[in-house]
Amino acid sequence: MEMTEFTEKVENRRILMEAEEWGSGVKHIHANNGIIETAYQNGNVHYEDTKTGRKWTVYSNHSQGTLVEKFRKWLSDRKEYGS
Repeated sequence: MEMTEFTEKVENRRILMEAEEWGSGVKHIHANNGIIETAYQNGNVHYEDTKTGRKWTVYSNHSQGTLVEKFRKWLSDRKEYGS
């Protein structure tokens, strides 16, 4: 294996790890009729019924590749809009 192949694999792993960390971040929180919906960057949505205390999560079916694509787009948008 050449050094450039190794470097590329390490970089891809680093990006995947950053994307997974970013994906666990909150995208938005919405509350309506006693239900709190917390959406995460990775597409998962956690619900909590404040009246009954019931909690559940709907998991996205995104692949790691899709998560990395969303993460790269987010990075690109941040650079473009200066945040």
